[in-house]
This record gives sequence, structure tokens and C-alpha cells, in this order.
Amino acid sequence: MNKPLLRILLSSVLLTQLPACGFHLRGYDAPMSQHIPTTELIFNNTPEAYAVKNSLKKQLDQLSINTQDRVIDNKATNQSNATLPASIEVKNIRLQNYQLRGILTEIRMVLSAEVSYRAIENGQPRTLTNTIQVQRSYQYDQGVVATDNPQAEQIKVWLYDNLAQRIADQYVALSLPKITKVPTATTP
Repeated sequence: MNKPLLRILLSSVLLTQLPACGFHLRGYDAPMSQHIPTTELIFNNTPEAYAVKNSLKKQLDQLSINTQDRVIDNKATNQSNATLPASIEVKNIRLQNYQLRGILTEIRMVLSAEVSYRAIENGQPRTLTNTIQVQRSYQYDQGVVATDNPQAEQIKVWLYDNLAQRIADQYVALSLPKITKVPTATTP
């Protein structure tokens, strides 16, 4: 009877001491918190953009970041360029297939996009543009009687989700508070 009580008591003491030992990232005075305003998601009007946008909205919702949509129509000539202070613009989404044919066909699918992040840093607007690429390979046996390739559709969904995850990760990383180095005293 003493062993379970001793284990619980010891565990509770150790758990209460965990925050006291500085269990947060070094270089920050306090635990990190994000104050990200509503973020505008700007996408073209294509099926690929729609799939990535839905995945990105799910990723940002899980991080408690509010989003607002804006669709860019390539055919429209006069559009408002007014954006929110925080926005993510995704352009030129390209899905490419590379095939290596043999007894088994190896297919490599590559999804890439140009992503522009816009945020306010120290009262000034800041824009950063990156090209993000995700890829996945699989083998397909063309000797089978079935003519459809269900694995390709599964890989596409995975690529859309993975691209959205990478966009959300970069956006959150850009929104983190910046570290200011404090000079330390040197010992003689």
C-alpha cells in the first residue's frame, strides 16, 4: 500500500518542479505566446489551389489562427490589392509527374508553389517569398487488369496536406517573437 502512494507523491513532486527548472526555450524571458491577427489566405481559382487552401485552413485552425479567404481570378483585370496586415498568398501551384517505366512503373509526384507571407514586424510591413516543394514516389504495376490508379489520388491528397503543413509551419515560425541578444558579462 505504501509503494503506490509513494509513487504518486514522488511523481507529483517531480511534475511540479518541471516548470521551475526552466522548461521553455532558452533566450526567451517568458514562455512563448503568439498574437497573430486574422490572416488572409489568397489563392488562385484552380482545383489544386482549392485543395491546398482547405488543408491550410485546417492547419491554421488547429493553431488557433483565424483566417479569411480571398480568391484571385486570373481573368479579372481590376482587383483590389488591399490586404490584411497578415496574409499568405499562394501562387503557381504545379503538380508534376515523373515516370520511370519498366516492369513496374515508378512514379514521382512533385507539388510546388510560390508562397508569399506578409506580416507586420516592428510596425513595418514585411513580405517574404519562398518556393515550397513536396514530393512522393510510389510504384505502379501496369500489368494488372485494373485501369485506374487509386494510389495516385491518395498521393495527391497527401501532397496537398503536406504542402499546407509546410506553409503553416513557416508562417508560425515567421510570427514568433524575435530573440534580442543580451550581452553577457565575461569572466576574466
